[in-house]
Amino acid sequence: MGHVAPRVRAALTCAILLAAAGCGQQRSGTGSGTSGDPIKAGLVANLRKSGFDVSPGYARLYTQQDCKDHTYPKLKNCQANNPAAPYVVPVVKTWPGEYVDPAMTNAFGATRPGYTSSYRLEAGDALVMYGRMPPPGRYMGLQTFELGQQGRWKAGDYLKWQRKTDVVPMQYLFDTIPPDGRKSDRTQSFSSLGDIVNNVGMKRQSGYSFDKDRYFIVTPSATTDRAVRRALQAQGVPADDIFTEQIPDRDSHGEIGPLGMGRNAIDFFTAFRYALPDPGQEQAAEKWRSNPPMTVMRVRAPSSAGPVHRYGPLTYAKRTADSETRLAGDMANLISAVCDRVRGTAHLRAEDCTRPLPESTKLADPVRDYGWTGPYCRGINMNCLGDQQDAAYFLAPPLPLDSGQVYAVVDTLATETGNATYSALSVNDASLLAGVANVLDTTLKGSADGYAKSVRNSGKFFVHYFTRDCAVLRGLPGWPKNCTSISTQLLPSHLDTTAQGDPALHGKFMAALRDYVKPGTEHGPDSSKLLYPRILTFTQPGK
Repeated sequence: MGHVAPRVRAALTCAILLAAAGCGQQRSGTGSGTSGDPIKAGLVANLRKSGFDVSPGYARLYTQQDCKDHTYPKLKNCQANNPAAPYVVPVVKTWPGEYVDPAMTNAFGATRPGYTSSYRLEAGDALVMYGRMPPPGRYMGLQTFELGQQGRWKAGDYLKWQRKTDVVPMQYLFDTIPPDGRKSDRTQSFSSLGDIVNNVGMKRQSGYSFDKDRYFIVTPSATTDRAVRRALQAQGVPADDIFTEQIPDRDSHGEIGPLGMGRNAIDFFTAFRYALPDPGQEQAAEKWRSNPPMTVMRVRAPSSAGPVHRYGPLTYAKRTADSETRLAGDMANLISAVCDRVRGTAHLRAEDCTRPLPESTKLADPVRDYGWTGPYCRGINMNCLGDQQDAAYFLAPPLPLDSGQVYAVVDTLATETGNATYSALSVNDASLLAGVANVLDTTLKGSADGYAKSVRNSGKFFVHYFTRDCAVLRGLPGWPKNCTSISTQLLPSHLDTTAQGDPALHGKFMAALRDYVKPGTEHGPDSSKLLYPRILTFTQPGK
C-alpha cells in the first residue's frame, strides 16, 4: 500500500452535492450550504479523538460546459454523460504523499489548489458525505467508479470489438491517460463497482428520503465503515439513515486494485445525480440547488481501529421486468404505419422500411449484447463509459445529419409498460461522446396516439424524430412536438473546421434511450424482456 499520511489538522470546509433536470442550465461551481450543519464539529472531534485523520472537501457541479472546457481537452472523451441532469462530484483535499496525476488535474472541472475530483484510497480510507436531500423528485442516486488503472489492452481485444460493433467509436473504448499516449501504461476505465445507492434503496432502508437528512460512506473497509457509523450515531444519527457504498476487493475477472496513494494505484470518481423534481417542486428544487445543504470529508482510520477487513467480491443484484414480447406485433405495425405516413405525407425516401427490419435499425444494449459491465471492462483494460445498474441503456451508432437525413426512433415507452420510473431519449454529440439534449417520457407519452386507428396499444409506444430542421415533417401525427431539431449550435456541422471534437465525427449524432428503475425494485429493468428500440432512416429527394 502507499504512504500513510500523518494527521491533517484542518477545519472542514462547506459544500456539496447534486443538481437536476436540464444539464447545462446551471453554472458549475461549489455549494456553500453547510453553515448550519449541526453535527459537523462533534463528528470531526469524535473521529479525531478516535485517532482518525480528517481532511476537508467540497462539491462541484459538473455540467455540459465542463465537458467542453475540461473533460474533453483532458481525456478526449465526455464519457457519454446523461443530459437529463448535471452531476455533482465531491472534491477532496489530497493526502500528503498521494500521487496526483497531472493528466487528471481539473479533468472534471477546475478545483481549488491542492484538491482533486479523482482520488485514491488506502484500504482504511473513506469518503463521507451527508446532509439534507433535495426536494421530492423522480430520481437521486450516488455511484462510485474506478476511473483509471495500470495496464494496456491486448491487440486481440481491440480488434475483436473493432470487428464486432460500430456503436461506439473505438477511441472512446480504448484509450490511455493521458489520451493517445503511446508510452502511457494507464488506461481509462470508468467502470462500476457495484449497485447504485438510489432513492428507492434509501426509502426501503430509512423511509421516504427526499427532503430528509441522509449520510453516505464510500470505503473499501468494513472496519472503517463501522467506526464512522459509530461516530455518526454518537451525534444522534439513526443507523438506518446511513448508507455505505462498499468498494469490493475483487470481481469475476480478478483483484480490484491495487489500492494506495502511489502512482500505480487505481483512482476513483464519485457522482451524485438528482433528476426531475416533482410538479410544484421546481422553485424549491432551484433553491436547493443554489445552495445545497451538504457536507463532504475524507477520513483515514488509525491502526488502533483494528485490522482492515475488506469487502468481498463484487455482485450485482438480479434485475426483473414485465415482458414486452406480447407487444412485438403491435410495434411492427406501428413501424409500418410510421413508414407509410412519412413517405406519403413528408415525401421522404425510406431506407429501412422492409420486413424484416434490418439489424442495423436496432439500438444496441451494451450489457445484453456485448457484456460490457465493470468486471469485463477492467479485465481487458477497456473504458466502460460509466456502466450502471439502475437503467436499461440502448445506444445507436454515429449517424450523419448534414445531408437532409431524418431519423425516427420507435419503441415501447417503459413508463407505460411498467418497466421504468422514468425514461429519457437523448441526443449525443459523437465527436465528443457528450450528451447535449434530452427528450423525457413526459414528452414521449402519447406520441404514437396518432396511429391508434391502425395500431393496438398505441399508448404503450412512442415515436420521435431527429433531424436538422423539423419543418420537413409538417403534417405528420404529433408534429412538431414529436420532433427534435438538432441545430448546428447544439451539434456542429461536418463543415465546421473550428468545432471542438473529432473532425471525422462532426455532424454526427448518437441516439440513446435510458429506462430508469423498474417500479418495485432498486434497479433498472431486465433488458432481455424489453423490445429493442429501432431507429429508421429517411432521406429527402435531391439531397
